[in-house]
Amino acid sequence: MKFTITEYGKFSNMSDSQLWSELKNGNPEVLNFLFHEFYNDLYFYGTKLINDKNLIIDTIQDIFLNLWEGKKRLSDVQHIKAYLFKIFRNRLLKAPQKNTILFSLEDSNRIPDKEFIISQEDIIIEQETRSQISKTIITVLEELTDKQKEILYLKFYCNLSNTEISQTISIKKQSVSNLLNRSINTFRKKIKNYDLSLLFTFPILFNHL
Repeated sequence: MKFTITEYGKFSNMSDSQLWSELKNGNPEVLNFLFHEFYNDLYFYGTKLINDKNLIIDTIQDIFLNLWEGKKRLSDVQHIKAYLFKIFRNRLLKAPQKNTILFSLEDSNRIPDKEFIISQEDIIIEQETRSQISKTIITVLEELTDKQKEILYLKFYCNLSNTEISQTISIKKQSVSNLLNRSINTFRKKIKNYDLSLLFTFPILFNHL
């Protein structure tokens, strides 16, 4: 199903509660809208968690199929994106160990325990500043914990609020705030005279698909 601009606008202007209510009432257009709205974010988030693109794709499809099949039994949801991310994350991290977890900032065949990475290729910095600070950014990222990296990714790439992040990774909202502030302060100490908003953007390179 392809959306016209008018149809897309109709759904994009609805609140999460309204969209969820429509889904629970069996509106297939809403399911299709949600799939297209969140597919890319879910897919690229999955590539940060495991090294199995087929499993990532299958898991996304299964989640939306399960939503549709169980729509009458769905409980109320305030933040759809956080809800989907949490389900998706839990399913991927409970997958068999044969699905290799990515290890570090560089490609590796080693398998750690559910390590979260933000790779060098994820970091997009304005051209005039890249050569001066890119190495420093990589060094700082390597100093952060996996949880800090994941929170930065969810915050600045996936645009989740602190509340949504806490729901996604199942930690307290205050813990999200603390870890986020700690990470930003780490960057601030190492990188001066630059707008931090330029640093905390992590778009994925689409040619990695």
